Formats: sequence, C-alpha cells, structure tokens
Amino acid sequence: MSEVEQEIYKLEDELTRTEMRLNVEALDRIFADDIIVTAPIGICVDKSAVMAEIRQAAEKAAIGTYDKEDLKVRAYGDTAVSSYRMTAVGNFEGIDIRRRLCITNVWMKRNSAWQIVARHTASLPDDTPPATEVLPG
Repeated sequence: MSEVEQEIYKLEDELTRTEMRLNVEALDRIFADDIIVTAPIGICVDKSAVMAEIRQAAEKAAIGTYDKEDLKVRAYGDTAVSSYRMTAVGNFEGIDIRRRLCITNVWMKRNSAWQIVARHTASLPDDTPPATEVLPG
C-alpha cells in the first residue's frame, strides 16, 4: 500500500468519526469549497447545500451507529479515490432511520491538505431515508 493510500485510510477513519458526531466545523474543512456531491436521490449539489443539510442534521438528528465496510482506496498522485458501504442508524425528528449507502469520495491534496472535492452516494436496497428526502418535481 502506498503512503498516499495509508494517509487516505486515516483520513477516512477521521471522516467516519466526524460524520458520526455531525461536526459541522470539521466537515466544512474536509469538504472543498468547490465540492460536487451526487445525492442518493440523483441530484448534484454544491457545498452550500451539503453544509445546510449537515447543519440541519446536527440540530435534528441523533446518530446511534455509523459503520463503514469494504473501504477501498486508490491513489493517483495528489488525487485519491475511496469507496465503501456505509450503514448509519439514528433518529431524525423523532423518526428512526437506517441509511445504507455506497459512497465514493474523490480526495485532492491542495496547499498541503487533503479535501474531498467530489462525492457520489447511492442508496443500497435496504436504505430507509427520512421521509423528507424525496425526488424533486
């Protein structure tokens, strides 16, 4: 395993802890200002939308468990790609939820720091999102 891949594995571990705690400030640093995120419902959003959702979750959600499995990392110079399956169990506005997603992150090293510049999330068959997450239109 390359040095970059080892570093990304450590960053993914930190990301897991940060997302479980819904740490808005830390996630704001981890996600690049120009990040593009493909949400499970098939829309692409920018950082302002991502951070708004994180702030809402920090106010209204409680995460019980947040587990990653089958984490894979590939390095390409100052860019790396990670992919994994994630299960999060918690409560959003009094409703129990169980998220099951496949996530791919694109990490890029800029100014000596790694950030996520792109993320793709796909719902797995047993994903149960909050009722507020629906397709637009």
